[in-house]
Formats: sequence, structure tokens, C-alpha cells
Amino acid sequence: MVEPSFNQLELSGTLTKPPQLTKSPAGIHHLRFVVEHRSEQVEANLPRRSYVRLQVVLSGQDAPQWSKELSVGQAVTVRGFLNREEDKNGIGKLVLHAQQLVLI
Repeated sequence: MVEPSFNQLELSGTLTKPPQLTKSPAGIHHLRFVVEHRSEQVEANLPRRSYVRLQVVLSGQDAPQWSKELSVGQAVTVRGFLNREEDKNGIGKLVLHAQQLVLI
């Protein structure tokens, strides 16, 4: 029996780097950008400042259009799943794979 699993994240913030559009050898478009989130959260009944900077990748046929609409400083909400990726030096990081992107 397979155990149920859940991997879903929603994050709002602003773009901090210009979006970069690439195309895989299979012909799939990938749009990469960075979202920065700052807020105050409550933890153990105490206020806590939250700061997150996370790379986002949006793949598929909508990526080229989004590359024209997104710019640094723009506010967005992104919903998708987290995945681990390694850079060219083998260092792992979490990346949010966008399934939904909304301008706010």
C-alpha cells in the first residue's frame, strides 16, 4: 500500500532577479526567477520575522508569455511543489516548481 504524500507550497513576494527563459533539448520552455518574501508570523505566541528567497521555475507553454509580463520588483503569488535540484558544483537547493502564478 502506498502512503499518501503531499507537497504543495504557496508563497507571495516580489521578484528580485530578472526572469530567465530557456528551452530544454526536448523543446520545453523553462522560466526561472527568484521570489523574495518578507512578513511577520506568529510562532509559540510570539511575533517572528520571516524572510525567504526562493528560486522558482515555471515550465511549459505559458513560460514565454510570462517572461514578457514579469519584471523585477513585481509582486506575485506562486503555488506549486518543492523539488531538490543540484547546481553545477553539486550543491543542493530547494526550488519551487510553479503550477499557478498570479500577479498581485
